[in-house]
Amino acid sequence: MPGKKVSKHALNPTQVSAEVETEGMSQLRRFGDKLNFHKKLLNLIFRPFS
Repeated sequence: MPGKKVSKHALNPTQVSAEVETEGMSQLRRFGDKLNFHKKLLNLIFRPFS
């Protein structure tokens, strides 16, 4: 828009992509931790039956 001023504190694209990448990595880590927990829990539950 012609009347809109650009903020002095606007993030540059490399900072934004780094933040998105960091957030994505942390979400993948949490997902992996949950899968690992479920795997260990199932192994613990079904160990007596094998």
